[in-house]
Amino acid sequence: MNIQIKKLSLLILVIAFLSLGVFAQSEPSIPTNFTTYTDEVNLFSISYPANWEPKFSIIESLKQETDNYMKSIDEKGFSEKSNVVFLGGAPLDSGYYNPNIGILAEPLGDDNVKLEDDVELLVREYKRISEEYREFSRTKTIIDGRQAIILDFEVRLPNMKLGHILLMVMHADKFLWATMCTIIPPLNFYDFKNDLYAILKSFKILK
Repeated sequence: MNIQIKKLSLLILVIAFLSLGVFAQSEPSIPTNFTTYTDEVNLFSISYPANWEPKFSIIESLKQETDNYMKSIDEKGFSEKSNVVFLGGAPLDSGYYNPNIGILAEPLGDDNVKLEDDVELLVREYKRISEEYREFSRTKTIIDGRQAIILDFEVRLPNMKLGHILLMVMHADKFLWATMCTIIPPLNFYDFKNDLYAILKSFKILK
Protein backbone atom coordinates (compact mmCIF):
# COMPACT_ATOMS: atom_id res chain seq x y z
CA MET A 1 0.00 0.00 0.00
CA ASN A 2 1.59 3.31 -1.04
CA ILE A 3 1.70 6.45 1.08
CA GLN A 4 -1.15 8.12 -0.83
CA ILE A 5 -3.52 5.20 -0.17
CA LYS A 6 -2.52 5.13 3.51
CA LYS A 7 -3.32 8.83 3.78
CA LEU A 8 -6.65 8.31 2.03
CA SER A 9 -7.53 5.41 4.37
CA LEU A 10 -6.72 7.51 7.41
CA LEU A 11 -8.77 10.43 6.04
CA ILE A 12 -11.79 8.17 5.48
CA LEU A 13 -11.47 6.81 9.03
CA VAL A 14 -11.29 10.29 10.53
CA ILE A 15 -14.28 11.49 8.49
CA ALA A 16 -16.25 8.43 9.63
CA PHE A 17 -15.65 9.27 13.27
CA LEU A 18 -16.28 12.98 12.81
CA SER A 19 -19.61 12.19 11.21
CA LEU A 20 -20.60 10.52 14.48
CA GLY A 21 -20.05 13.81 16.25
CA VAL A 22 -17.34 12.51 18.56
CA PHE A 23 -16.25 16.06 19.32
CA ALA A 24 -19.75 17.46 19.61
CA GLN A 25 -21.25 18.29 22.99
CA SER A 26 -24.54 16.43 23.13
CA GLU A 27 -27.41 17.06 25.49
CA PRO A 28 -27.54 14.47 28.29
CA SER A 29 -30.34 11.99 27.82
CA ILE A 30 -32.94 11.94 30.59
CA PRO A 31 -33.84 8.38 31.64
CA THR A 32 -37.27 7.27 30.49
CA ASN A 33 -38.35 6.56 34.08
CA PHE A 34 -37.77 10.21 35.07
CA THR A 35 -40.27 13.02 35.33
CA THR A 36 -39.41 16.71 34.90
CA TYR A 37 -40.35 19.54 37.23
CA THR A 38 -40.48 23.13 35.94
CA ASP A 39 -41.01 25.92 38.46
CA GLU A 40 -44.08 28.14 38.23
CA VAL A 41 -42.22 31.13 36.73
CA ASN A 42 -40.40 28.94 34.19
CA LEU A 43 -36.98 29.78 35.62
CA PHE A 44 -35.46 26.29 35.89
CA SER A 45 -36.22 22.60 35.47
CA ILE A 46 -34.93 19.43 37.08
CA SER A 47 -35.65 15.77 36.30
CA TYR A 48 -35.78 12.87 38.76
CA PRO A 49 -37.27 9.35 39.11
CA ALA A 50 -41.04 9.31 38.65
CA ASN A 51 -41.61 7.83 42.13
CA TRP A 52 -39.87 10.82 43.74
CA GLU A 53 -41.79 14.00 44.51
CA PRO A 54 -41.26 17.70 45.24
CA LYS A 55 -42.20 18.88 48.74
CA PHE A 56 -42.29 22.63 49.08
CA SER A 57 -44.47 22.59 52.21
CA ILE A 58 -41.54 21.53 54.42
CA ILE A 59 -39.04 24.14 53.20
CA GLU A 60 -39.89 26.70 55.89
CA SER A 61 -39.87 24.13 58.70
CA LEU A 62 -36.54 22.76 57.49
CA LYS A 63 -35.08 26.27 57.48
CA GLN A 64 -36.09 26.57 61.13
CA GLU A 65 -34.70 23.13 61.94
CA THR A 66 -31.46 24.09 60.20
CA ASP A 67 -31.27 27.32 62.18
CA ASN A 68 -31.85 25.43 65.44
CA TYR A 69 -29.25 22.83 64.54
CA MET A 70 -26.60 25.42 63.67
CA LYS A 71 -27.18 27.14 67.00
CA SER A 72 -26.89 23.78 68.80
CA ILE A 73 -23.35 23.32 67.45
CA ASP A 74 -22.43 26.93 68.22
CA GLU A 75 -22.71 28.15 64.65
CA LYS A 76 -24.59 31.27 63.69
CA GLY A 77 -27.84 30.45 61.91
CA PHE A 78 -27.86 31.07 58.20
CA SER A 79 -31.04 29.43 56.92
CA GLU A 80 -32.92 32.71 56.68
CA LYS A 81 -30.44 33.78 53.99
CA SER A 82 -30.77 30.64 51.90
CA ASN A 83 -33.00 30.83 48.87
CA VAL A 84 -34.22 27.23 48.55
CA VAL A 85 -36.08 26.94 45.25
CA PHE A 86 -36.66 23.18 45.20
CA LEU A 87 -36.80 20.36 47.71
CA GLY A 88 -37.95 16.79 47.36
CA GLY A 89 -36.91 13.20 46.83
CA ALA A 90 -38.01 9.68 47.63
CA PRO A 91 -40.70 10.01 50.33
CA LEU A 92 -40.39 8.22 53.68
CA ASP A 93 -43.19 7.40 56.13
CA SER A 94 -41.62 9.96 58.48
CA GLY A 95 -42.41 12.77 56.05
CA TYR A 96 -38.76 13.26 55.09
CA TYR A 97 -36.90 12.11 51.97
CA ASN A 98 -34.04 9.68 51.30
CA PRO A 99 -32.46 10.16 48.80
CA ASN A 100 -33.31 13.83 48.51
CA ILE A 101 -32.71 16.78 46.18
CA GLY A 102 -32.26 20.40 47.14
CA ILE A 103 -31.66 23.41 44.89
CA LEU A 104 -30.48 26.80 46.14
CA ALA A 105 -29.90 30.04 44.24
CA GLU A 106 -27.75 32.68 45.92
CA PRO A 107 -26.79 36.10 44.53
CA LEU A 108 -23.09 36.34 43.69
CA GLY A 109 -21.41 38.86 45.95
CA ASP A 110 -18.68 39.45 43.37
CA ASP A 111 -19.18 39.06 39.63
CA ASN A 112 -15.46 38.30 39.24
CA VAL A 113 -15.33 35.40 41.68
CA LYS A 114 -14.29 32.11 40.12
CA LEU A 115 -16.47 29.03 40.33
CA GLU A 116 -13.48 27.06 41.64
CA ASP A 117 -13.07 29.54 44.50
CA ASP A 118 -16.72 29.23 45.52
CA VAL A 119 -16.43 25.44 45.56
CA GLU A 120 -13.23 25.60 47.61
CA LEU A 121 -14.96 27.88 50.11
CA LEU A 122 -17.84 25.41 50.44
CA VAL A 123 -15.39 22.56 51.01
CA ARG A 124 -13.49 24.50 53.68
CA GLU A 125 -16.74 25.17 55.53
CA TYR A 126 -17.77 21.51 55.35
CA LYS A 127 -14.38 20.49 56.73
CA ARG A 128 -14.51 23.12 59.45
CA ILE A 129 -17.81 22.10 60.99
CA SER A 130 -17.92 18.37 60.18
CA GLU A 131 -16.61 15.44 62.19
CA GLU A 132 -15.69 13.56 59.02
CA TYR A 133 -15.14 14.69 55.45
CA ARG A 134 -13.94 12.52 52.60
CA GLU A 135 -13.86 13.79 49.03
CA PHE A 136 -13.94 11.25 46.22
CA SER A 137 -13.89 13.54 43.20
CA ARG A 138 -14.17 17.15 42.06
CA THR A 139 -15.17 17.17 38.40
CA LYS A 140 -15.32 20.13 36.03
CA THR A 141 -18.03 19.62 33.45
CA ILE A 142 -20.59 21.37 31.26
CA ILE A 143 -24.26 21.31 32.28
CA ASP A 144 -26.91 23.18 30.32
CA GLY A 145 -24.12 24.79 28.30
CA ARG A 146 -22.50 26.29 31.40
CA GLN A 147 -19.37 25.47 33.34
CA ALA A 148 -20.14 23.46 36.45
CA ILE A 149 -18.31 21.51 39.12
CA ILE A 150 -19.62 18.31 40.68
CA LEU A 151 -18.36 17.31 44.11
CA ASP A 152 -18.70 13.68 45.23
CA PHE A 153 -18.08 13.37 48.96
CA GLU A 154 -19.09 11.89 52.30
CA VAL A 155 -19.61 14.05 55.36
CA ARG A 156 -20.68 13.54 58.95
CA LEU A 157 -21.94 16.62 60.73
CA PRO A 158 -22.05 16.66 64.55
CA ASN A 159 -24.85 14.42 65.87
CA MET A 160 -25.75 13.36 62.33
CA LYS A 161 -25.40 10.17 60.31
CA LEU A 162 -22.74 9.89 57.64
CA GLY A 163 -24.18 11.23 54.40
CA HIS A 164 -23.00 10.72 50.83
CA ILE A 165 -23.54 13.81 48.70
CA LEU A 166 -23.29 14.84 45.07
CA LEU A 167 -23.16 18.62 44.81
CA MET A 168 -23.31 20.48 41.50
CA VAL A 169 -22.38 24.17 41.53
CA MET A 170 -22.59 26.67 38.65
CA HIS A 171 -22.70 30.44 38.07
CA ALA A 172 -25.50 31.84 35.94
CA ASP A 173 -27.01 35.32 35.62
CA LYS A 174 -25.19 36.68 38.70
CA PHE A 175 -26.39 33.77 40.84
CA LEU A 176 -24.66 30.77 42.31
CA TRP A 177 -26.82 27.70 41.72
CA ALA A 178 -26.24 24.65 43.89
CA THR A 179 -28.03 21.36 43.31
CA MET A 180 -27.42 18.72 45.96
CA CYS A 181 -28.41 15.06 46.05
CA THR A 182 -27.99 13.44 49.47
CA ILE A 183 -28.35 9.85 50.62
CA ILE A 184 -27.92 8.36 54.09
CA PRO A 185 -27.97 4.80 55.52
CA PRO A 186 -29.54 2.32 55.36
CA LEU A 187 -29.52 3.13 51.63
CA ASN A 188 -26.33 2.62 49.65
CA PHE A 189 -25.13 5.53 47.48
CA TYR A 190 -23.84 3.21 44.77
CA ASP A 191 -27.31 1.72 44.26
CA PHE A 192 -28.48 5.21 43.22
CA LYS A 193 -25.30 6.68 41.75
CA ASN A 194 -26.37 6.69 38.08
CA ASP A 195 -29.75 8.24 38.88
CA LEU A 196 -28.18 10.92 41.07
CA TYR A 197 -25.70 11.94 38.37
CA ALA A 198 -28.53 11.97 35.82
CA ILE A 199 -30.51 14.30 38.10
CA LEU A 200 -27.63 16.78 38.35
CA LYS A 201 -27.00 16.73 34.61
CA SER A 202 -30.70 17.28 33.84
CA PHE A 203 -30.70 20.71 35.53
CA LYS A 204 -31.59 23.55 33.17
CA ILE A 205 -31.95 27.29 33.56
CA LEU A 206 -34.80 28.37 31.29
CA LYS A 207 -34.41 32.17 31.35
